[in-house]
Amino acid sequence: MTLENVLKAVVQKRPSAVRWAYLPVALVSVLFALMGWGEEGLSAAWPFILLLFVCLIQAAYPTLLGWALLFASCVAYALLVAFSPENGTRGDYIFFLLCGAVPAAVLLFLRPRTKASAHLG
Repeated sequence: MTLENVLKAVVQKRPSAVRWAYLPVALVSVLFALMGWGEEGLSAAWPFILLLFVCLIQAAYPTLLGWALLFASCVAYALLVAFSPENGTRGDYIFFLLCGAVPAAVLLFLRPRTKASAHLG
């Protein structure tokens, strides 16, 4: 497999993708963007606005590249929260852990598939 084939595969539209799978990431991104905007303005909100933009693109044109970016962001965030339970109350810890883990789980189970793998299950 050549590099050109790999690049084509990751940006190829996945018509069988479940488009609502990006909704949990979008909701968390909106929440965090609003929280960031309230704290420090655009400088704190822009990463979440960017993730929201990727969610919107994925809803219209789902690709493996966009899915991987969102999935990796959610998993990384969930792991960061999981390994720092000393920040905030237990309720805050569980809430913010779920803000990363739930979207990651939804993305994992509803990941875009190729036509061949979609028939396999």
